[in-house]
Amino acid sequence: MPAASRLVNELRELRWSHVLVELLLLVVGILVALAVDGWIDDRRDARTERQYLERLQRDLDRNVAILDEFISFEERQTADGIRAYRALRGVDDDDREEIAAALGHLAHRRTLWLVRATYEDLLSTGNLGLIRDATARDGVVRLYQEVERTTAVIDRNNMVLVDQMYGLPLLDSGLVAPRFTTNVPGILVEPLSELQSRIGLAVDPAQDRLWTLAVDAPERVRLANRVLRRTIVSRTSQSLAQALRVEVESARAEIARALGQPISSGSQVVTER
Repeated sequence: MPAASRLVNELRELRWSHVLVELLLLVVGILVALAVDGWIDDRRDARTERQYLERLQRDLDRNVAILDEFISFEERQTADGIRAYRALRGVDDDDREEIAAALGHLAHRRTLWLVRATYEDLLSTGNLGLIRDATARDGVVRLYQEVERTTAVIDRNNMVLVDQMYGLPLLDSGLVAPRFTTNVPGILVEPLSELQSRIGLAVDPAQDRLWTLAVDAPERVRLANRVLRRTIVSRTSQSLAQALRVEVESARAEIARALGQPISSGSQVVTER
């Protein structure tokens, strides 16, 4: 029998119902496998998303503490600047040692550096899209854009208006001797105290040339103007940090909501604008 005839006969005898059943089972198996894979991927993405949100939450908690410390520092600097400026203008200069110390404090400054490791990880890995809550995701992006802008402004002011236009001229003027005190918390206090102890020479406020100058003497007037400008820098930095803290609290509240957590009373307060 020719091969063509034999093939026709075999096709006639084939049970098409069985073929269709097997084909259907194959298709269903593929679909089930795809569904299971999708379910596993969704579960994995949801778990990764939650881990990122929790890490972002920890970063923002740390940033609140950093901002609170920075704001407190700039408030102390502002208070010292006000007192020093009034003394230089001939008002409230009864404690010359404290005024000299305040002038020295104003030569110190702090760099504002916030924690952003998790956000940079999200960007570098392309995982930002894993955060499905658009409000929380956009809030984090907006926050760190504002962080970059604010820290750039503060750093520029510190470098130009604090270091170059106040700190170096004060040192070069010789109007007051450097003191061993600072408004910078923690790390500098003990080393400065230890250095003063090793030097073993007390600073006499009466030897500061500043107090031999009349209130309207050009050197004293220039210093007063520098102090005022320096004080404005601290007050501006404080204001910028306070505004940034509001943004951090707002982002924290959105992340807490995305995690299904109750929003703390502090977050509720600061997000009311």
